[in-house]
Amino acid sequence: MLALKRIININRENVYTARIAKALVRRILDIPKVISWNLPFGFAIFNRNRLKQFHNIHKGKRGFIIANGPSLRNIDFDRLKGEISIGMNRIYLLKEEKGFLPTYLVSIATKTQLEQFNEDFNNLDIICFFPWDYRKKMSKKSNQFFIKAKFSPKFISNITKRIGSGKSVTYTCIQLAFYMGFDEVFLIGKDHSYNTDARTGTFFISDGNEGNHFIKGYYKPGMIWDAPDYETEEFVYRLSKEAFEKNGRRIFDATINGKLDIFDKFDFNNLFNK
Repeated sequence: MLALKRIININRENVYTARIAKALVRRILDIPKVISWNLPFGFAIFNRNRLKQFHNIHKGKRGFIIANGPSLRNIDFDRLKGEISIGMNRIYLLKEEKGFLPTYLVSIATKTQLEQFNEDFNNLDIICFFPWDYRKKMSKKSNQFFIKAKFSPKFISNITKRIGSGKSVTYTCIQLAFYMGFDEVFLIGKDHSYNTDARTGTFFISDGNEGNHFIKGYYKPGMIWDAPDYETEEFVYRLSKEAFEKNGRRIFDATINGKLDIFDKFDFNNLFNK
């Protein structure tokens, strides 16, 4: 039913031969990776068992999921230093400018993030979650954990299983937050608005000056990054909202002037009124 619902609602302009072909190839190439993830011995079982320590670790608490949008320039990060937060991708760049690092970091985009900034990610000391398929390129330090996504967008509440894929690291963070037990999750920096007309499913080359992130030079000239897939993202965010609310929990969007309209809005500054 979920797959049928997704197909019915998909924008036909985002369905084209090259994209379909790539999707088929990815699924074929993923078969041995799924097998390695499910092995009942070695690093596979060791990693899955390590992930279990995060189950309900923050049960009943509130947490922040921090995306990388330009609206973060308007955030007072001193307010977040005592909060539990899940940041994504190059959020670590805030350390030098704002003296801030999140509690956890998630990065799943192999070509645009992990391959282009591998050294940065390997040198981080905070708890990080990376894709199982990229584990051999990482140092496997004790702060590194590996998760595996499936091709289905279905919301998965257990990160020791293969989680849902939604063309967005934000969706991975939300599933992680659910597993960690947060009662309330607040999104910030999720502007949901990109300065590009690149076609969904393609890469485009940065000139080093694009203003789609919280800091200029986020990507260096010549580096690639993914064109956004608003349609798929919004679909999985609705799944996220449903999953949380069925369990008596909530996701709020506290992004300043964000364009995402799936979650109830919340004024970021009002979160810290005594």
